[in-house]
Amino acid sequence: METSKAGLLEDAVASLDRVIALAHQQGYEDSVQFLLMARTQLLIDIHEVTDAEFRALCDWLDGKQPRKNRRAVPSRPRHDGQMRGMGRAWLCPQDAAALRLSLRRAARPGR
Repeated sequence: METSKAGLLEDAVASLDRVIALAHQQGYEDSVQFLLMARTQLLIDIHEVTDAEFRALCDWLDGKQPRKNRRAVPSRPRHDGQMRGMGRAWLCPQDAAALRLSLRRAARPGR
C-alpha cells in the first residue's frame, strides 16, 4: 500500500479512536461497537490482511484447530464426478433404482 494512503488511513484510525472514546463516555455502547468494527476494517486494509489470514486469527482466538487448504469464501458442497453422471439420483442414491424403474414404466407406450 502507498505510504501516503497508509498514512491517511492511520490518521483515520486515530480519529476513530477519539470518536470511540467520546461515544464511550456518552454511553453510546452500540455506536462504540460499530465504530470499533470500522476501526478493525481500516487496520485490516492498512496491513493488507487477507480473508484467510483473518479467519485463521478468529479460529485461533476461538481455540479452534487451524484448517488446511481453506478457501476464503465458503463454497457450496460439491459432488464427485461419479455422482454428476447419475443425474438426480445423487439426491437419494438408495432410491435410485426405484426412480429409474418408475421412469421406465412411465416411458412405456400403452400404459
